Amino acid sequence: MTTGPRLRRLAVLLTLTLLASLAVAIGSPTHVGHSAAAALRPLPSSELASPAIVSIGAGRHDILSRSSGRTLTQQYLLPGGSWRRPLDRGGALASQPVTVSWGPGRMDAFARGADNTLWQRTFSAGSWSAWKSLGGLLTSAPAVTSWGPGRLDVFVRSSNNEMYQRTYVSGSGWSGWIKIGGLLTSSPAATSSGPGRLDVVVRSSNDAGYHKAFTAGTGWSGWVKIGGILTSQPAVAAPEVGRLDVAVRSSNNRIYLKHLSPAGWTGWAALGATTHASGPSMTTVGGEVVLATKRSNGFFYRATRPTATGSWSGWQIVDHYVAFRAMATWVDVLDYPSLDPATAVPDMAARGVRTLFLATARFNSAADFYDEGEMGEWLDRAHAAGIRVIGWYVPAYGDMARDVRRTVAINDYASPGGQRFDAVGVDIERFGASGEVSRTTFNSRVVPHLQQVRAASSAPIGAIVPTPFTTNAGNNWEGFPWSGIGPNSEVVVPMTLWTFRSGYSTAQVSTYVRNEIDRTQALTGRRVHVEGGVLGEPASGGTPFDTPRLQAFVDTTKAAGAIGGSNYDYATFNGTTATNRNTWWAVLRGLNTL
Repeated sequence: MTTGPRLRRLAVLLTLTLLASLAVAIGSPTHVGHSAAAALRPLPSSELASPAIVSIGAGRHDILSRSSGRTLTQQYLLPGGSWRRPLDRGGALASQPVTVSWGPGRMDAFARGADNTLWQRTFSAGSWSAWKSLGGLLTSAPAVTSWGPGRLDVFVRSSNNEMYQRTYVSGSGWSGWIKIGGLLTSSPAATSSGPGRLDVVVRSSNDAGYHKAFTAGTGWSGWVKIGGILTSQPAVAAPEVGRLDVAVRSSNNRIYLKHLSPAGWTGWAALGATTHASGPSMTTVGGEVVLATKRSNGFFYRATRPTATGSWSGWQIVDHYVAFRAMATWVDVLDYPSLDPATAVPDMAARGVRTLFLATARFNSAADFYDEGEMGEWLDRAHAAGIRVIGWYVPAYGDMARDVRRTVAINDYASPGGQRFDAVGVDIERFGASGEVSRTTFNSRVVPHLQQVRAASSAPIGAIVPTPFTTNAGNNWEGFPWSGIGPNSEVVVPMTLWTFRSGYSTAQVSTYVRNEIDRTQALTGRRVHVEGGVLGEPASGGTPFDTPRLQAFVDTTKAAGAIGGSNYDYATFNGTTATNRNTWWAVLRGLNTL
C-alpha cells in the first residue's frame, strides 16, 4: 500500500494547499487531494447496496441504506417489537451511508453527496437534523467512528486514491483534512476500541485487505496486510480493547471474518454458506457484535455474536412484512369478555398460529383502547409464545381526529412487559345502513386517514379492505379509493369472505379467491394477506364452511402469491366441535409454508 515518490511529493504540496483552503466555511467544495498522475481506482459495484447498522439503545438496531431514489432510508428494530417499515430521510446520496453512535439516543449519518462532498445528518432527542455538507472531494463512501461522547473521526478516499481524515470534537468543531495515505480501491472502514485508539481497514490494488492503527501518544502505525480477496468494502468492529473483527465479501460472494486478539490475527472463516449482494457493515453494542448485509432478494440480513469470543448466530432476515406472513387468527373487541389470553394464547401457539390480529378499539369505543389492561396481556402473552401481534382499529370517519389518534396509539403503545405491536391494521369497513358519514364521504376520508397515520408512525401498515368484487360498479363499495391504498400501506388485507357468496362449490371458492388476490395485487401493487371465510356467517344463503372449501382457500392463497392468510375469527373456531376445530386448524396450518 505505497505510492511512488512523485505522487507523495505532489500529495504533500496539495495537502499544504488544502490546509490553507480549509479556512473557508464548512460546506464549501474543497479538494481533499488530487493528482493527475494517479488514475482513479474503481470501487466495487457491490458497495452501493451495503447497509449501515448501529445501535442507539438497549434492544434497538437501526439500519441505514441508500434507496433506489438515492435518498437515505432508515429501518429500525425496537425492543419488544418487529422491524419498522423503511422511512425516507431525504438527501442526495452518491454512496452508501455510514453511521455511528457516541451515546444513547444519538446517531450521526454520513454519505458522499451528489456533489461529491461529505454530507452529515444527526439523529438526537428523537428527531433528525437537516442535512449539511462538510466539504471535501470524495471518491468513495466515508467511514466514521467515535471513541467517546462528543468525538467523531471520518475517513474518506480522495481523488488521488489516498485516505484522508477529519475529526470533530464538541466545543471545537471540525478539524481540517489530514492525509493518512495508502492506496484504496474501496471505501474505508473504521472503528475504535476506546479513547485514543482508531483502527481502519481498506481494500488495496491487489484486492487484499490492509489494516492501520492510531494510538494516542504514538500516532499511526504502518499498513499491515491482512489478506483475503475482497469484492466489497470491508467492515471492522472492536468488541473490546485489543480485539478486532474484520468482515469482507469475498470472490464467492460469501461473508468471511477474521479476528485480531492479543495472540495475533486468525485466518479467514466463512460465516455461513449463503451469498450476499452487498458489502458488510458492523457495529458493537457492549461486547456484542452485529453484522449486516444485503442479499439478492432485496432484504437485509443480520447476524449477531453476543460476546467478543462467543459464537455467531445464523443470518436473520430484516423483514418488516413478517407480521403478515403465514397463518394468522383474529380477536375482536367483542371477544374480550369471552376469551382469556392465559388459555387462548397457548392454544393458538399449539395450533401453529404465527400472527394474532388483535382489535384495540372501534370508533364507538369509550376510550382509545377498548380495554387497555386486557390488550396488554394479550400482547405480552402472544410475544412470549412467539406469536406476532397486529393491532387493528375500526374507523368511521365522523371524527377524523379521533380515528387518527386511535390508530397512531397502536404504533406508540408499549405494554407493561415492554412489548410493542408488530404492525398496525386499519379495518376499512362501514357499519350499518348509514354509519357516521355517507358512503361517499367515507370513501373520501380513507386515504387522508392512512396518510396521517403514516406521517405520525413508523410501524408497517396493513390496510384491511373490502374485496375488489364488492367495489365493482353498482355494488356496495363502488367508488372505493383503490389508487390511494397501495402508496399508504405495506400490506393489503382483502376481506375475501367466500362464505358470503351464494352456494359456491369448492372449485368456485378457488376461482373467487384467486381472482380477488390477483385484483388486489393489481390495484395496489402491494403484498397481500387474505382474510377468508367466516364460520357460521351468513346464517343462510351463503356458502358452507367445510373442509374441502377451506382446503381450496389455503391452496389458492399459496398458489396466488399471497404472503399469508387467515379466517375470522379465533372465538368462532374455538366454539365449533372438537373434530371440526382440529381438522380445520390442521388445514390452515398449511399457510405456514408461505
